[in-house]
Amino acid sequence: MKTSTKKYIATFILVSTILPKIVLAQKNLPVPFLSQVPDGKWVEPWANACEETSTAMIDFFYQGYANNTIDIQRAKKKILDIVYMEDIYFGWNKDTNAKQMADIINFYFPWEAFIVKNPTLTQLKHEIDVGHPIILPVQGRDLHNAYYKAELIDYHVIVISGYDDEKKEFITQDPATPNGLDYHYTYDTIMTAMHDFLPNDKTYKGTKLAVFTTPNLVKTKNSDTDKDGLTKIDEINYGTSLWSKDTDGDGYNDGQEVQNGYSPTVSETKLKSGDLIKTAHKPDVYVLENGKIRKISSMTIFNMHGWDETQIFVISDKFFEKYIIGDVIGYVKNLYSGIVPSNWAETTGSDSGS
Repeated sequence: MKTSTKKYIATFILVSTILPKIVLAQKNLPVPFLSQVPDGKWVEPWANACEETSTAMIDFFYQGYANNTIDIQRAKKKILDIVYMEDIYFGWNKDTNAKQMADIINFYFPWEAFIVKNPTLTQLKHEIDVGHPIILPVQGRDLHNAYYKAELIDYHVIVISGYDDEKKEFITQDPATPNGLDYHYTYDTIMTAMHDFLPNDKTYKGTKLAVFTTPNLVKTKNSDTDKDGLTKIDEINYGTSLWSKDTDGDGYNDGQEVQNGYSPTVSETKLKSGDLIKTAHKPDVYVLENGKIRKISSMTIFNMHGWDETQIFVISDKFFEKYIIGDVIGYVKNLYSGIVPSNWAETTGSDSGS
């Protein structure tokens, strides 16, 4: 018996070291959390902005703001932009259903969305595994969220960003509460609550579906929703707005400016003295002074003036060629204080000049 016991123990140890341990999967995408009421005031349009806020969170995620805290003003602007898009396209913005949310994304955002009816648990988890957060329309009452009166909510929209197999829970970003960051709902709760919007308090009868998302442009890359003459992929490459014909507000359509060799993102005719400019193809930076442009000779000079790279306007070669080139802003010898910037007199009032 002793020998047999020893063999059993030895075999158990050997098998235990060879067989892999079963680890239940857990994953959560770093989707930045936003509250649908950034100021904490439950008034319109914020009171019904769960759809817009969910879209905004995923847009920030695909833009690379992973795990970042989005400041209130930026969050409000993004949400209001989406409200404006809905007003433009639908004529209203309250209670958009799954198709309407997907339409707004596909029309106006540099990523895509598509609807999947009756998604399985496996399908939902797979989307998270490949890095694609999900927009989920739900019957609010079925959520039983501890931080708000879910029984009063017919229709709500949340983001699924992760899952935890060990706890059998989805990890979500729920915009209806400031405590919605990484809020956990059980698998059963999500699968039960999943319903598309139906009016007259009938969402509980809505189709079970989810809005899947992807950063890959396939079906919409050649679309031109704002009718400015640029496709979606063109707009992304040029950095222009997908929902405004005239991104820089200079009175010319984006496509018209590109076709004629001008910048669609900088109102070049409105540049003024003191503005910093450069072209996309050369590193040299110039300052505009009384209709002339003066090259800044070095980064040292640039820093001594207190300039910042965010102040630089990247203009078209065609518009740049219209300027008269002035003197370089560099160093000159000052009898009293040594080497100083060449236009120090202009900025400090001293007697040295350029």
